[in-house]
Amino acid sequence: MEKTNNTTSDILSGLTTAVILLDQNENVYFINIAASELLQLSRSKIIGVSWRYILPQLLEDIKRAETISLTTHDYEISLPNGEKTYLTCTISIFYMETGQGWLIEMSDTKKLHQIAEEDERRHQYEASKLLVKTLAHEVKNPLAGIYGAAQLLRKRIPDNEKSNNFLNVITNEVNRLKNLVDRMLGPSKHATKERCNIHDLLNYVLGVIENEKPYNISIRLDYDPSIPNVLIDFESMVQAILNITQNAMQAMEKHGGLLTIKTRIESKFTLGNKNFPLVLILSIIDQGEGIPKDIFDNIFYPMVSSKKQGTGLGLPVAQDILRNHQGLIVASNEKTGTVFNIYLPIEKEKNE
Repeated sequence: MEKTNNTTSDILSGLTTAVILLDQNENVYFINIAASELLQLSRSKIIGVSWRYILPQLLEDIKRAETISLTTHDYEISLPNGEKTYLTCTISIFYMETGQGWLIEMSDTKKLHQIAEEDERRHQYEASKLLVKTLAHEVKNPLAGIYGAAQLLRKRIPDNEKSNNFLNVITNEVNRLKNLVDRMLGPSKHATKERCNIHDLLNYVLGVIENEKPYNISIRLDYDPSIPNVLIDFESMVQAILNITQNAMQAMEKHGGLLTIKTRIESKFTLGNKNFPLVLILSIIDQGEGIPKDIFDNIFYPMVSSKKQGTGLGLPVAQDILRNHQGLIVASNEKTGTVFNIYLPIEKEKNE
C-alpha cells in the first residue's frame, strides 16, 4: 500500500464491512481485515492480483461500474477450506490519489438467508407448539386417573405375581407417557439467568455425555478463549446443547467420525428484528449422514424425527430454550455432515 492515502486506508481497515480497493489496472490495491477473513485469503498474498482471481465471474466488465454502482446478490464462491458461501457485492467508482479505481463492498448472505428462513418458520412453530402443549395438558389428566386406578387395584386384588405384572405394565407405561408429555411441555420453571463462561458449560455437557459416547467418535474442541461470559440459565442451556450433541452422536454411531465443537464471536449481528453488538456463535459439527431432505425444513417442529425410536422433541425444546434467550439455532447439511449453529447474544453488564 502506497503512503499516498493513509487516512483512507486507516478508515477502511477499521470497518467491519468487507471492502476491497482496485487500482486503475483492475488489480487489488487494498483489502481490509474483514474482507481477508471473509474470503479466507492472506492480505499480503493478494495485493497486486487481478480481482478476477478472487471473485471469478462476478462481473463481465467492471468498467460498467464507472457510471453507476452495481450490486450482485447471492454471488456464490468457493472458500479455500472447500466450503461455499454466498455474497452480496456492490461495486462503485472510487478515486484515489494514484488514480481512478473501484471499491468493492461485500457481505456474507449465507447466514442471513439461514436466519431469515428460520425466522419465517417462527409463527408456524409457535402455532405447532401451542397445539402440542394443549394436547399434552389434555393427556395428563386421564394419565393421572389411570395411574390412581392402578394403585387402588393393587390394594384390592389378590397379591399374586400375574396380577402384579399386569399392574406394573400399566404404571410403567403411564410413567413413560407422563415423562413424554413433560418433555412436550418443555422446561417448566422460569429461567434464572446468571453470567457463565460458555466453555465451562460445554465442558460440563462433555462430562455428561462421556459415558454414552461411542468408541468410534472423537471430539475436537475449537474454542475462542476471548469470549466474554454470557447471561444464561445454566440448566436449560445444558439441556439445549445436550439435545443437539446427542443428536450429532446418534447421526455418527454407525460409521463414527469427528464431532467438532467450535466457539466464535461476531460483532454487529442481527437476530430476528434486533441488532446485537456481540453474538456468540457455537457450532456443533458432526460427520454423520445428514438430515433427510424430506424433513429438513421441519426438524424444529415437535414430533418430527428421522430416528425410528425418536420422539422428535429434542430439537424443538432446544430451539425454545434459545428463543427464551433471544437466540436461535440454525441447521445446515454440508458435504461432510451436519452443522448446528447456535446464536446467543452477549449482553453487557449494566455497569459497563
